[in-house]
Amino acid sequence: MVVLHVSKSRVYSGMENVALSIITSMPEDIRGVFLTPTGSIETKLLEANVEYIGVDKVDEKAIKKAIEEVKPDIIQAYEYDCSLMCARVTDTIPIISQLYSSPKWVQKIGPKSITYGSFCKNFTKIIAPVESIVKKAWFRDKIKDKAEILGIPFDAKKIFEKGYIAGTEMSSDKLQNYKSDLLFVGHLTEDKNPYEFIRIVDEIKKTHFDVSAVMVGGGDLGSECLELINRLGLQNNVRMVGMQYNPYIYMNQTKILVIPSTFEGFGMATLEAMTFGKPVFASCVGGLVLTVDDEVGKICGTPKKPVDREAFVSGITTLLDNQGLYQKKSEAARKRAKDMNTSQRYMKDMQRIYEDIYQTTK
Repeated sequence: MVVLHVSKSRVYSGMENVALSIITSMPEDIRGVFLTPTGSIETKLLEANVEYIGVDKVDEKAIKKAIEEVKPDIIQAYEYDCSLMCARVTDTIPIISQLYSSPKWVQKIGPKSITYGSFCKNFTKIIAPVESIVKKAWFRDKIKDKAEILGIPFDAKKIFEKGYIAGTEMSSDKLQNYKSDLLFVGHLTEDKNPYEFIRIVDEIKKTHFDVSAVMVGGGDLGSECLELINRLGLQNNVRMVGMQYNPYIYMNQTKILVIPSTFEGFGMATLEAMTFGKPVFASCVGGLVLTVDDEVGKICGTPKKPVDREAFVSGITTLLDNQGLYQKKSEAARKRAKDMNTSQRYMKDMQRIYEDIYQTTK
């Protein structure tokens, strides 16, 4: 059996992590090939020894060519746009539409939601991490019989080992470079809202002069972020360390993870940080509201005002000043990550879906 995985993102994030985890966890008789734009994601693909096709841009032409080359039995398309492109290209190959987010356009009638809804008949299966993605969709009646809620393939043990064991092999002086009060992990793009993280640090500095923050990630807004740090006089408070091979060391050595995103899919970084017992303060978008609450941190925003700077600053400063409350949230965060440790079950379910589709269509 051959499964062609299709994603249009050229960077490595939570969604691509799920795709790679699926490909590398399947038995040998299920061959996975990843169609992706060339970019930083290729480093991860090569590291994981994943077979892939790199193109300048994933569009219908590239998908057609990949189908001719790979001759897949199943296509697994990640997120709405890729699912639609695949459905336009073939009506003979079973398509799995794998969704991770619930953007506003999905939840109301409009050109994009009508288009996706009209193509739902072309999808053999629709996979989502949480039930709310299906329930909130305007086209929910068209997908409810095809949808399957699988959660996410989160391996807490593997994440912990990468962050903890690597740190134990370092000298105390070297490990000091990874420590922080506040941590930002993500691509420096508009969706991840790195400017807001810097401004949150600036506000917290007014009461916590020595607050330390680290920003892990690269992207188009890197120079602008550095300029803002300098303009606000935060050179001694905020360090930008760029893309990191192992960001989990930073997670293990911080106190609080801060996610001020304006858009998120599932938001895997929340669970990754919780694995190390780190409270998470996050905006009210995407899957963040499914993993973050007052027990493990705080959602700092509302549906009408997803990013509430005042709530971020108030919640973070309270936690920095209250060790008892910090410890309570830390223990709850570690338990949340443990409860979400469902990688093995997820892979079994994924294999079952593949085999059911393959046997039905052969």
